[in-house]
Amino acid sequence: MKLALLSDIHSNLEALVAVLDALPEVDRIIVLGDIVGYGPDPNGVITRLRSARARAVMGNHDAAMLAPSLLDWFNPHAAAAARWTRTVLTPESRSYLASLPKFGRLGPHRYVHGSPRKPYLWEYILDDLQALEILVRLGPRLCFFGHTHLPRIFTAEGEDIPKPGEWITLPAAALINPGSVGQPRDGNPEAAFATVDLSRPAVCFGRVPYDIVTTQAKILAAGLPEVEAARLALGR
Repeated sequence: MKLALLSDIHSNLEALVAVLDALPEVDRIIVLGDIVGYGPDPNGVITRLRSARARAVMGNHDAAMLAPSLLDWFNPHAAAAARWTRTVLTPESRSYLASLPKFGRLGPHRYVHGSPRKPYLWEYILDDLQALEILVRLGPRLCFFGHTHLPRIFTAEGEDIPKPGEWITLPAAALINPGSVGQPRDGNPEAAFATVDLSRPAVCFGRVPYDIVTTQAKILAAGLPEVEAARLALGR
């Protein structure tokens, strides 16, 4: 089975469309949460994911659309964007977000937003020791995650920062983060994604340019925090 891994789209329709257009033929699209938040097109993004029959899990920004008290955990800019998003979500989009699970399975493998450790949404997997603790608990399976906006592979051997376009053979146990579609934070502003071939198993990371200027203009026109527009050009 071949998978496309998308994460942290954050209401960035231009980035999502560019990624969907760039994807090779896959059997399934997996979305690792944070579909909304920050960006100007939450309803458009949800519509495109539904039309692509993507399978998704809930992220913390998605959860905040359903439980406003979660905004207490957000920084001021993220909270402001989330409040705006709540005002423009259609009933259909809200219902879609409410239907998302926090944890997904693909045979023996797992996919989540933040971490396979409960509550799945909030833990940032960032260092080798933390990842090793999770891998020991997971056993011989792959886990796909997002949340950090950083393309990464963690194995028992440590952390790998992958280069786009290269197929990387995976061991039996690994944590794979495809990076962010809509708001990369690794210094590269191009939209990030990954393709996984479970039959090998192997992963190939990808980057694709998109119309950042249009997205920035939409953010400013909506009255969203200016920083959310500025950071897109920097990949930060």
